[in-house]
Amino acid sequence: MGAGFSSVNFESLLQKVILPAVFAPVIAGLAAYVCTRLAYALTARHDPETGSKLTQKRGGFRTGQVFTSSLVALAHGTNDAQKTMGIITLVLIAAGSQAPGSGPQVWVITACALAIAVGTYAGGWRIIRTMGSGLTEVKPAQGFAAETSTASAILASSHLGFALSTTQVASGSVIGSGMGRRGTTVRWNMVGKIALGWLFTLPAAGIVGALTALLVKTGAVGVLIAAIAGSAAVLFMFFYSRKSSVSHQNAVEVEEAGQAVRFAKKKAMARARAEAKAKAKAQADADAQNSKETQR
Repeated sequence: MGAGFSSVNFESLLQKVILPAVFAPVIAGLAAYVCTRLAYALTARHDPETGSKLTQKRGGFRTGQVFTSSLVALAHGTNDAQKTMGIITLVLIAAGSQAPGSGPQVWVITACALAIAVGTYAGGWRIIRTMGSGLTEVKPAQGFAAETSTASAILASSHLGFALSTTQVASGSVIGSGMGRRGTTVRWNMVGKIALGWLFTLPAAGIVGALTALLVKTGAVGVLIAAIAGSAAVLFMFFYSRKSSVSHQNAVEVEEAGQAVRFAKKKAMARARAEAKAKAKAQADADAQNSKETQR
């Protein structure tokens, strides 16, 4: 926008950004709804005498989430991370520091990966709480279905060159999984707030980008002002969010779910129990043998 309306490819913007942003969460939500219904239907148990449903423990889905969440992370890297790499690479090519047509340099890839990791570590709990309990109560089978649907939608979109937001698609999947499980309530007020944020994000980012471009055109002073203003805005938002910090201490329900799968601990406990049983059996056998010898 800073270079004029004619510089923007509105057709590509509509086809590869706006329409995918609208339809991808809906498609992922429908897929998660179907997957959730199938998951509960296929794992349902019934009393052979009365035909009524029995309590079913679906711990296998919780273990499966270790792999589906890893798949979501991979999909996130194929889409969200590539957008940042693309912008940095475009700047390097425009400045003549990189040959046109070449891909992202190793340091660009490393920097983007590190930034995503540090950002997730520094402020991820707020998003985790919203996704894990803010939209609906997510059970293991729902989480498995939602993560599978999210990863599938994002990977397909990356293959087609569509720019998506991982949390946007994941929100649609979580809503769909909530609707797919009977007895679950979807918190539509939170859904409305998220949708409102989606609605204003693109135009707000466009306005800020256009204003920054106009500042940069004025020369070195404009670049300095833009850099200071941008840095100040980021710092303000970061420290303001610290006033109502969200962590594992005040996101208890999500923290407990995260502690549910500990393969090493489970194996160690099982091994310790087996060793204790073996020792007890050996001691009992020895006591019985001593008793027989004493009687003789």
